Amino acid sequence: MFQQVRKYNLIEEDAVSKNSVCERGGLRISGWTGRGLVLFLFLFYASLAVAQLTRGTISGTVTDQTGGAVPGAAITITHVDTGVTRASETGARGRYEAPSLPAGNYEVRASLAGFQTSIRAGITVIIGRTAVVDHVLQVGEVAQTVTVTGEATFVETTSATVSQVVEQQKVEDLPLPGRDMMELTFLQPGVLRIPQRNDQRAMSGMGEKMTVAGARGQQNNFLIDGVSNNDLSGNPQGASGAFLGAESVQEFQIITNNYSAEYRSQAGAIVSAVTKSGTNALHGSLFWTHRNDNLDAARWEDNAFGGVKPEFKRNQFGGSLGGPIVPDQTFFFGSYEGLRERLDRTEVIRILHPDVLQGIIGSDPAIPIDPDIQPYLAIMPVGGGKFPILEDFGDGTVRSAGTSSIPTDDD
Repeated sequence: MFQQVRKYNLIEEDAVSKNSVCERGGLRISGWTGRGLVLFLFLFYASLAVAQLTRGTISGTVTDQTGGAVPGAAITITHVDTGVTRASETGARGRYEAPSLPAGNYEVRASLAGFQTSIRAGITVIIGRTAVVDHVLQVGEVAQTVTVTGEATFVETTSATVSQVVEQQKVEDLPLPGRDMMELTFLQPGVLRIPQRNDQRAMSGMGEKMTVAGARGQQNNFLIDGVSNNDLSGNPQGASGAFLGAESVQEFQIITNNYSAEYRSQAGAIVSAVTKSGTNALHGSLFWTHRNDNLDAARWEDNAFGGVKPEFKRNQFGGSLGGPIVPDQTFFFGSYEGLRERLDRTEVIRILHPDVLQGIIGSDPAIPIDPDIQPYLAIMPVGGGKFPILEDFGDGTVRSAGTSSIPTDDD
């Protein structure tokens, strides 16, 4: 669950020999073994870079009652939900730091011979932030403990990054139309909603879009557990046009300015989400939401052309389950979300006049139709019948209105 960062130095490939050489501390590795080691270290550090995108840090200072630094104090950081621990030690100035911690609830213990053990509980680690947890050790026996329960300070003093975090409680409790997590991004400072247009296409995005600092809606970067989640349009939407996954996402961070080097260059925002994890306790959820057109008002097009309000039905359902495989060591978590939507819409379209099939355009005399064109004219919609003519433009086209059906099945 936790990783220690260690640095290795490698000698570059010998300019004369084709074999690469690594030599440090009496260790000599050459040939393909050296290349394999380089590849392994590259993948290892790449995994650490991903961890920086999806994890947080706990740091602090240990002092005595007089305010003096306490070096050599043993620090034990425990993830409360999983029981996984990490050990550290304060330096010469009494400082300690534990990077790359998974988001969650923690307990931090500081102990040293001649002092009472200090315990800070109720510490919440969120992605991309540093929780400052300081300890003041009282003189006494190690077996004696002083427990302080409370949130840590999240005043960011180590980075100029401008960001906001949407915690798990907000994801679970705030209303989400269509379970679209994009709605939560609009609650953050500097994030604005881009008005939707009727001509939404795959290249422009089918759902809600946001703009940050004047950037386009396709210039944001969405990550899940450090991996890009952008679609063809540069947005995270699926078949329904929504940023789904509220059941599996624990929290996500929205970086709006001054992001650091581990992120790729992006003109807009960076939205980094992390998924939930299994814990020592078996936990799960089930949900089902239903929406239809019974309480919806008719659209302007429905009334303008004498039509009937089209049918609309949406069912979203699913659940999640997580728990221990080996307590305090190995855990599992999985989730499923399904969507069944039947959406009909009244659309205003410009189509061919029925006379065009006879070679008549406007008031001009009929002209012969090339036989190669006939098959294409036969499959094109024309005015009349189920497409009533609302306006004749006189150029062989008319304005009409009809109902389009947009069924969506998504898993």
